[in-house]
Amino acid sequence: MAGTDDLKYAYAELCEHRPGYAKAEAYYDGDVDEIYASDKVAKMLAKSHLNDLDEVNFARIPVDAVANRLHVTAITTDSEAADEEISNLVLRNELDEEGPALQRRGCSQGDVYLMVWPETDEAGDMLGVNMFVNSAATVRVIYDEENPLRKKLAIKSWTFGSGKELVIRADLWYADRIERWLWAGKHSGKQDKWEPWAGDGQEWKLDNPYGEVPFFHFRTSRPYGRPVHYAAYGAQSLINKLIVSHAATVDFQSLPQRYGLIDPTVDQSGMQSDFDPDFPEDAAGDPEGPLNPSQLRNDPGELWMLQGLKGVGQFEAANPEVYLKPLDRYIKAMSQVTGVPFTLFDSTGDAISGEARQEAKAELTAMVEAIQRSFGGTWAAAYTFALGILGFDDVTVKIHWKPADQVTSAEGWATIEAKIRNGVPREQALVEAGYPPEIVKAWLANLDDDAELQRRVELLAALGDAIQKLGSGVALGAVTGQQVATILDGVMAAAEHADREVTAGA
Repeated sequence: MAGTDDLKYAYAELCEHRPGYAKAEAYYDGDVDEIYASDKVAKMLAKSHLNDLDEVNFARIPVDAVANRLHVTAITTDSEAADEEISNLVLRNELDEEGPALQRRGCSQGDVYLMVWPETDEAGDMLGVNMFVNSAATVRVIYDEENPLRKKLAIKSWTFGSGKELVIRADLWYADRIERWLWAGKHSGKQDKWEPWAGDGQEWKLDNPYGEVPFFHFRTSRPYGRPVHYAAYGAQSLINKLIVSHAATVDFQSLPQRYGLIDPTVDQSGMQSDFDPDFPEDAAGDPEGPLNPSQLRNDPGELWMLQGLKGVGQFEAANPEVYLKPLDRYIKAMSQVTGVPFTLFDSTGDAISGEARQEAKAELTAMVEAIQRSFGGTWAAAYTFALGILGFDDVTVKIHWKPADQVTSAEGWATIEAKIRNGVPREQALVEAGYPPEIVKAWLANLDDDAELQRRVELLAALGDAIQKLGSGVALGAVTGQQVATILDGVMAAAEHADREVTAGA
């Protein structure tokens, strides 16, 4: 029995895109081969083992900048029982660890999948629901041609064995069935050696009783994602080349090559002309030995008399600025093409503050918020499906994220204060500052008047300014970090006590 058209197409799609995912992983891990202008240069660097130099990897910074801002703070439903079951799913599948790893892989490769499927015992009784992360190198969802929002099928393929014992397995997952296939040997597009597989005693075609393809696609774009650091590939390749080339000149800068110009008119008779290069090593000829007859001394103020030479000199090594200036430019270019603030690539530069900092982070914040929307919808769909398997119908799952960015500085709170003073609605000003609408509503619900809000905003602004100044004090050694923590604990406790008194008085 030959493989179906769906199988052939899905497997070809999976194989076609594997190199792209491998390339994305290589750039994130800093394991990319350098680009050389000629084979001669490549061989020369290989001879000196410079091609084995560990990379200075800037390309991972855009991925980490986004992934480090993707924090799920809570997963809730409108049912306490469902909320408890979600906690069990998180615990069972170690999603406190697996979840952030999934999101980081989604950012670094553009696509990653979560498989949700029940686990049963030999009697067919359900033991629980598994939620396992699957790489885009082994899984690919194929979308319907007429309705790109609908999953047509998913393929999961892997290999085992090697050589003549190599076996390729592939499962096709539909909304109503599962097809299991096998290919013995190395795959070739010119042949069709797909066979149904039923090696575990079950039928090769199984029912899917849940009416949905159980693979959930986390992606940075549609229909398929793109690695967050994709635009950094070119700059990173050139950075690698500059660093390796610079490393090749470092030894020559420390120990420059020297030369001596022989004067052909000088009479070379004497000890030098009697030297036989084939004669065994003479211990007395050791330049560092006590019996060395040489009159040359490596001491300050010494005058060297060199017989037979009319001039000496050294070859100048390449100027390091030739490498370092372009290096800085390519790092800046990486910041520009990826939308990640340059301060994340170089924290030693001039500090920026206030609105300038917010503007610099605006593109990164927008990117994080877009991925939160995409990943959040996929998380909600996956948990909804898992709860459906467990018997919870018509449950609405909501994913709560930590804000992509929040105003915390004194300048930021001063800006909020100015907005409110000039007529911007209180709720709007706080939401624009990066605080979730539900938190803002809960906060404002406890306020009776604008004066109380003004007091709190001023308190936060003053606190932000104090933290900034105390941080400078720690840096200068005027105060210790422990002393600062003690001071802030006291201030926060006093503020909370004052809030309770205001609320009680109201």
